[in-house]
Amino acid sequence: MWHCGYGRLEVAERVWQGRAGAWQRPFAAQAGVSGRGCSRRLRRLTGDLAPEEPFGRAAARLDEHHGVTLAPSTLRLLTLRHAGALAGRQLARAPVRTLPAAGAAALVVEADGTLLPQVEFAPGPGDRRKLRRVAYREVRLLAAQAAGQAHAHYAVSFGDPDEVGGQWQHAARQAGWAASTCIHALGDGAEWIAGLARTGFGVPGRYLPDLCHVGGYLAAAAPAGEADCLSRQKAALCQGRAAAVIAAPVARREPAATPEPAAPVRAAHRYLANRSDQLDYPAALARGLPIGSGLIESGHKHVLQKRLKLPGAAWLRTNSAAIAHARVVRARVVRANGGWSAYWASLLHAQN
Repeated sequence: MWHCGYGRLEVAERVWQGRAGAWQRPFAAQAGVSGRGCSRRLRRLTGDLAPEEPFGRAAARLDEHHGVTLAPSTLRLLTLRHAGALAGRQLARAPVRTLPAAGAAALVVEADGTLLPQVEFAPGPGDRRKLRRVAYREVRLLAAQAAGQAHAHYAVSFGDPDEVGGQWQHAARQAGWAASTCIHALGDGAEWIAGLARTGFGVPGRYLPDLCHVGGYLAAAAPAGEADCLSRQKAALCQGRAAAVIAAPVARREPAATPEPAAPVRAAHRYLANRSDQLDYPAALARGLPIGSGLIESGHKHVLQKRLKLPGAAWLRTNSAAIAHARVVRARVVRANGGWSAYWASLLHAQN
């Protein structure tokens, strides 16, 4: 039985055995089908459905909307094979060495990490179910968006800082990064984000800690009874009075012997003082650029967590990386210009 279009085609096939003992299937050879195989169109369809939702639900949608019955296990194998090929292509890209002269005037680049549940097996003989444990592994999501544009370009990395920086550069390049582009980088204050923004994009550009993240430190350190303290300090940062905000908690810092969890004022002062050169919010506001990392925060939800962080789900490392790369490619490829069809044609040709 073969699946054809939106229905099923059942054929009684005559099979011949050659003199050398090999079986000959004239109809299958002429029709271009194989037993227990899937057509190119079906493989592309599974590549559309399964990266978006659980394999069982994707198989049900395939049957309901396209009239094709496919076991969830088969759909899973097809999807992981396709996603693994995508991941290999992403990781094999050459580093960004040159930039065009013209491109986006300003580029917003953001990065953040999120933890995904991973299945690991302890070494040793015995029932693998008893050796199974779930741990959490950080994956870095990277985003780039031309200022004033709605479409964002994403990349993902499970690797070392060099790989993370390279993937971030590729996302920026696809968003319009050029030699004259002003890079506007945002993050939650993590040192690895600021470091990669500095080494990966250089100048002209700047890096800002997300104002909401800074506000979390300021709120924890605010004096009791001063309800408007946080709003006043945020306004001061946006007006270019960062030095005053950094100096304000000095007199109220806890004694050195106070444990860190009980010393929010000291933590807020240290956080701001260590980033005194990263607080130029007025310049960003003057150019109409964001001072919050909403792009990457929403990206976590609809690019990674929607598929990879489902209740009760845990992934093998290779499978989670494959699905993550497949999702960022699907989020990036522009279908209207024919790129999606050309991409699938080249991928499936390589697999055949």
